[in-house]
This record gives sequence, C-alpha cells and structure tokens, in this order.
Amino acid sequence: MKLKNLVALSMTGLMVAGMALPVAAEEAKAGDVNGDGKVVVGYISKNLVDPFHVPINDAAEEQLQAMVDDGIIDEFTGILDGNTDGAKQCDLAQDCLNMGADYVIILPAEAVASDPAVTALVDAGTKVVVVNSKTDSTDDLALTYCGSDDVYAGELMADYVMEKVPDGGVYVHCQGVIGNSAQIQRGEGILNKLDAEKWELAADVPCDWAADKAVNAAQDYMAQYGDDLKAIICDNDDMSSAAQQTCNEAGREDIVCIGVDGNQGPLAMVKAGTLGATVLQDGVGQVTAGIDAIKADIAGETVEKEYVVPFVLVTSENVDEYLQ
Repeated sequence: MKLKNLVALSMTGLMVAGMALPVAAEEAKAGDVNGDGKVVVGYISKNLVDPFHVPINDAAEEQLQAMVDDGIIDEFTGILDGNTDGAKQCDLAQDCLNMGADYVIILPAEAVASDPAVTALVDAGTKVVVVNSKTDSTDDLALTYCGSDDVYAGELMADYVMEKVPDGGVYVHCQGVIGNSAQIQRGEGILNKLDAEKWELAADVPCDWAADKAVNAAQDYMAQYGDDLKAIICDNDDMSSAAQQTCNEAGREDIVCIGVDGNQGPLAMVKAGTLGATVLQDGVGQVTAGIDAIKADIAGETVEKEYVVPFVLVTSENVDEYLQ
C-alpha cells in the first residue's frame, strides 16, 4: 500500500508539473515584458497631420499590423495622436500602460515636455523606443533611439547656402517648435558651418514648423533688409517651400531657401526648379529601424542604443531618385 501510494503521489506530482509547464511557458513568452501573458506595442505619434509624419504613421501601422498577423505580437494600440503636445504625449503614455504595453514607440513633440512620458513608461518597466527626435532622458533610459543626426542636417543646409551665395549676406533662420531636439541641433549645425565673417543673422524666428509663419518671416525680412537678404534657412520643408514661394512671387528668386524633410511637395519644387534643394530625412526608415529593434529584442538579439539613418542633400541632380 505504501508503495502504491508513493507511485500514485509521484504520478500526481508529474501531472501537476505537466499541467504547470504551459503556464510557465506562457509567462515566459518572448516579449512579454510585464508578464501578463501577451505582447502589446504602444505607438505615440508626434501628430497625425503634418506631411512628414503622415507617411511615418502609415508605415508604422502597416508594419505593426504585420507583426500581429505573423504572431510576433498580440496587439498594438493603434496610432495615438500626440497632437504635437508634450503634455498630451504624457497622458498617452499612461494610456499605453493601462493597455498593458510591453513596448512603446514614441516620436517626441519636445525634448523636455515629452520626457516625463519616457520616464513614466520606463519606471513602469516598459521598454521605450524613441524615434525621430530625442527627449532629455532618451540616451539613458530608452531601449534605443532611431533617428538622424540633426546637427549634420544643419551643416548640410549651411554648406549649400555658402555654395550658392559665396559672397555671403544676411540670412534668417526659421525655427521649429522651440525645445524640440531637431530645432536645437539643426540650429547648432547651421552655426557650425556658416561663415560668420560673411554672413549676418537677421533673426532666429520661432515659426513652430508652420508654413504661414515662415511666409510672414520672409515678407517681414525682405521688407526690412531688401537686397541684402540672401538666404532663409528653415528647420523643416513646410517652412522652406512656403518661404521660397513667397520670395519667388516677390521677384526674389535670388534668395536661397532650404529646409529639412524632403516631402513630396518640396521635392516637386526642386524638380521644377522653383526650390533649389532640400535635406531629405528618411522618417519611414527611422520608424522601421525602431520596429526592427523591437523584433530583435523579442527574438533575444542585441539591440544597439542608437540607430542613425543618414540625411541626404537633394538637388536637381538627384531629385528623381526620391520623387515619387
């Protein structure tokens, strides 16, 4: 009897252990950072409307849905609208936590104001992938940063302006949202390269990435400086293309306007000869690198702290490579 009881107990123990195995396997599911048995990815956009971010969001949605279809993740939150507002992005970070997100991709609106979103997510144990521009704690806390060297973008713009106007003159700098890392670093790049002995800065004008504000700046400084105004350097292409069109309509095609992004509208202007150049930023490449980093982390592969997607100066000589 004792032997039979011992065998029975042993068999019962094996059955219990056997039943426990699937549970343990489920708890150890690859990518299940918070241990709730499923893998969820959150996506906090910068916004849903501007020409640079729309294709980024579309590409992210397509790729994340493919990860669901392929069984790599269980679900994603959809494309959450950051509304170019750091406070809104912080609220969305909490929404991602409430949805059980194991990973969150965020495209920050501002370096400082969006940073609490990153810190709150990391403090809760979520792995954060920062795309396109950095927050203050990105280098220390994020799983990875996927973007481009914005200082280099500013340097490319300055080099182009000096090539086109070797004698120098007065220039205006139309800035993006103040505090965004791209705004800060592109300004640094311009100052790194632009010859201070030949070029006079009329003003750094906060234009919030907005075309209408760049138009106002172009009109104001053409009126103030006349023929001495030789260039308008912009932190994005919405501003540069609008400023160039304003200058052209005023008979000032000689004013060199350039910006960053390489949206299809400005590329078409480069093709038509109404805009000299743009600095193309591969936003889809940036977010793809971020999604690939999540795939690698789920697979147990090494994820680098930073992935840099190169900027490209686009002129009439190479515009056909990028114009769709």
